[in-house]
Order: sequence, then C-alpha cells, then structure tokens
Amino acid sequence: MTTHDTHIAISLDEHLRRAISFWCARHGVSARYFGVVALGDPDLSASQMRGRSMRLETADRVLAFMGEPLLGPAFRDEVEAFLAVTGTKFSMLGEEAVGNPSFVGRLRRGASPRLKTVDRVRAWMTAHASEDELCAIRERLTHTNDKNRLAGQTTPGDSTRRASTCGAELEREGEIRMNENGGNYLSTRDAASWLGLSPRTLEHYRVSGGGPVFHRFGSRVRYLLADLEAWAAARRRTSTSDDGRRIA
Repeated sequence: MTTHDTHIAISLDEHLRRAISFWCARHGVSARYFGVVALGDPDLSASQMRGRSMRLETADRVLAFMGEPLLGPAFRDEVEAFLAVTGTKFSMLGEEAVGNPSFVGRLRRGASPRLKTVDRVRAWMTAHASEDELCAIRERLTHTNDKNRLAGQTTPGDSTRRASTCGAELEREGEIRMNENGGNYLSTRDAASWLGLSPRTLEHYRVSGGGPVFHRFGSRVRYLLADLEAWAAARRRTSTSDDGRRIA
C-alpha cells in the first residue's frame, strides 16, 4: 500500500488534474472537451481550478474514461486492510481522521467522499500504523489481488498497487506517453488550465512579457509543459512578503 509508505505532498485532486492535462495533451484536445466527453461537464476543469475537490465516484468515472485503474475500490480495500490488521475500531478511524464516526460505515454502504477526505484518511492511517503493521497490510492487499486473479476478476484488489497511488502513477505514465508521442505541446487554453490562469492572461503575457516561454508555429501558439513547470516554479513563494529574491 504505497500511500502508507511515504508522504505524498501533492493531493489526489492535484494529481488527477495533472493526469487530465497530460491526457488532453497526448490526445490533442482541450480540457473543456475532455470534461464534455468524460462526464458531460464542460466546466470540469474550471471547477478543479477553483479548488473544488472531486468526489471519489466522479474521479473513478474520469479514471475509467482514461483507461486507468479505479481509485475508489482500492481505497476501500486499504481501509478494510488497515482495520483488520491494526484492530482499530471503525468509529475511531472516522472520528479521528475526519471527525465523523460513521465514515467507514457510510463508505461500506457506497458513500463517495471527496478526494481531500481520502487524503486525510490515508494520512491518518499512515500516522497510526507501525512498520510491522504496514507490512501486514501490504501482504493482505497482495493476497486480495491474488484471489481476484485466480477468480478471473478485474476487481479493485487487482489494481491496488497502481490505484493506491493513482495521481503519482498517472502523472509519471502521462509524462512517458507524451515524450514518446511528441505530444508535449499545449494550446493556450490547456496551458492556462494547467497553470490555473485564464487564456486571456496568457495572451496578455505574450504581449507584455513576463509569461512562460511559448512557441509559434505559423498562426498557432503552443507551450511546452517543461516551460510551464519552470515558469511556475520560479514563482514559488513561502509567504506574502516573499518577493522571490531571497537566497536559500
């Protein structure tokens, strides 16, 4: 269960947003188009940019559309494995992790928490399992995988190792696909979506300067993802008084 082994600084929502951006770049479509064909929601990307956390069920619909392992079933397997191995009462997990003692019961009945809640539960389980317990949890999940394979089922356990780190995994796979296919150029709309800006802001930067490096192919303007990442990294701040010129 990889999420219990290391602390993942980037949230599942952010990982999924980046995975969608990679998918859009690979297939040459806009984030708005992706929202329409994946969920029938043209504002999917805009909603993510506004900081709205996606529900687990919705995330699984997006993952299924992209042909990736589902996160929800794997997360449920992780919770059950944690409870079984550590002997933690499910009401205690819910109360201490998210302030809701009925969380696990509702999860078992099919409730779909938001991804930020999944992050909180995973962080809590990480902090409340010993190394020995983590090993036992991994073994339990592996056993679940093996049973599902023998039964010929493509169920949650079969994809636990990948789905439990869906964001990071999708991000790495997306980078590889893009590099292999040469599809790492983004349109103004997709570049703006990736940065959390409006297309008009990027257009303004192209005139006034100060924006990310861009490429012009005839009448088309395109951005390299690496250039966007470099530009965003250069604007990293630690406080409102940080002007970016501080020497580490």
